[in-house]
Amino acid sequence: MATALTDIFGDEICVYAQPRQVDRQYVGFPGANGLVGMHMGSRGRQLVITGRLREDGANYQAARTALQAIIDEIEEYLNAELADYSFMGDTYEKVVFDRFNLLPDGKGKLFFMNSAGEVFVDFVCFLRQML
Repeated sequence: MATALTDIFGDEICVYAQPRQVDRQYVGFPGANGLVGMHMGSRGRQLVITGRLREDGANYQAARTALQAIIDEIEEYLNAELADYSFMGDTYEKVVFDRFNLLPDGKGKLFFMNSAGEVFVDFVCFLRQML
């Protein structure tokens, strides 16, 4: 059964799949014009997840600590084995997490607090579908 990406990242996400990448190797030979190309097959499809993580608390420090716990849980997926994930009715089979990045603003700040007392951070996560 596929794990819902909203169970990992929450509801404030966008998910899209890049077209499959193929790998080709090109070789030239002395005395011959042109190249020989070898098609080496698919290198999988990259899935990109963008969104916002948010948490609230009694004060900024409590909310940020709770948000950091969510970030730590997501980091655990970087070591996970192949798994199936779903989002909005689509199922992505045989997927691994490649990279998870927090996105700073123009001044390098990552964590923000709104008037509702929530601390939030924007992120991008790259997954690889191995098919």
